[in-house]
Amino acid sequence: MRLEWLDDILAVAETGSFQAAAERRHVTQPAFSRRLRAIEESLGVQLFDRTRKPARLMPHALEQAERMRDLACGLRELAESFRESERTRRKRLVIACQHAITTATAPGLIERLSGRALDIRLRSANRDECLALLMTRQADVALVYDVDGAAPLAGAEFLAIAPVGVETLIPVFGAAAVGALNGAFARGELPIIGYPDDVFLGIVQRRLILPRMSHVGRVLVRVETALTLAAMQCARAGLGVAWTPRSLVADEIARGDLLDLSGSLPAVEMRLLAVHVRGVGSAARAAAWPDIIAGEAGSG
Repeated sequence: MRLEWLDDILAVAETGSFQAAAERRHVTQPAFSRRLRAIEESLGVQLFDRTRKPARLMPHALEQAERMRDLACGLRELAESFRESERTRRKRLVIACQHAITTATAPGLIERLSGRALDIRLRSANRDECLALLMTRQADVALVYDVDGAAPLAGAEFLAIAPVGVETLIPVFGAAAVGALNGAFARGELPIIGYPDDVFLGIVQRRLILPRMSHVGRVLVRVETALTLAAMQCARAGLGVAWTPRSLVADEIARGDLLDLSGSLPAVEMRLLAVHVRGVGSAARAAAWPDIIAGEAGSG
């Protein structure tokens, strides 16, 4: 049953004639009569008594008038809900970020997008999960790190990829506990905060950092975490050296709470990439993309 059919039938019920109903429905009386016959043919039932002047609803159809009003009202509410959902979807921008990017880079990006009147949702995850959210249309844009020698982004052939900045992964340690670190180093040991092997920073640590540390003696993983903020706090507490994005710890270093050890331990330059799926996307993503890729969003 279509909404316009219900409106046509109810117009006859409420006005009492085809002519008055046609005027309400803003069509000529002959055209309206043809529409009513088409409704009857589609439903396979006679709804109107044309033997009487003026023609009117058959008793069995008139009995359903209140039910038809409820149904027409429900259909209008449903249609409006669909339209409202679409308006909200067009305004909503979902950005999937690697955990460190959520903290270090996303606030500045959101500030740049503030003039776009967008409802911005941040999803924080590891790199592979960010790309999965993108490919399954649960995110409009992903912000991820990349380094030379890393595996290509999953699904890269379907993605539009734009570099938006650079970041440096640097070793840091709590300034208040530096004496304990020097003592460990004197014993030929270096306590570190490790990242799991199945997350992006864990792969970077294993492939690009640890092989360059043969000069420091025995590397001891004191704590393992997938979260860069947790790694930073562990380093500040003196549990081990942590490799964190420079932009994430810049204020801590400036205050003297953390020491930047990149003068003696390896650091790794990373590219910050903005990514979206080619050929699809919301109006919100199209509006925001120029601001997302403008400038050095993730410079470290």
